[in-house]
Amino acid sequence: MNARASYADMPLSRVLFRYVWPFWLFRDATRGDRYARAAAYRHNRDMRIHLPGYLLRWVLVSVATFAVASGFGSLPAPHDGAVNVFAVIAAGWGIAFACCLCVLLVTSYIYLYLSRHEH
Repeated sequence: MNARASYADMPLSRVLFRYVWPFWLFRDATRGDRYARAAAYRHNRDMRIHLPGYLLRWVLVSVATFAVASGFGSLPAPHDGAVNVFAVIAAGWGIAFACCLCVLLVTSYIYLYLSRHEH
């Protein structure tokens, strides 16, 4: 069975999840005996080649969330003392931007770690 057929059978939510979340590719290298941990680590080192593509996707998502947050943040506030809905929306998009940066940092660290440590 090839990858295209398996993606065609998956629900759209799982395909999107695999498109943006890089950590599904990796195995837990802290469980099992020494040989199982070594095999999982070798697998993770082999899978690291996919991380630059995920980093590019997350950079694009980060740029988009920052642009939306900046756009809503620059809209004028109401003058009658009401809650500024645009500021609340901008804050929500700012939180999404912060989460994107966290994923970028973790993914970058994992890529650099797996590239430098051969164990």
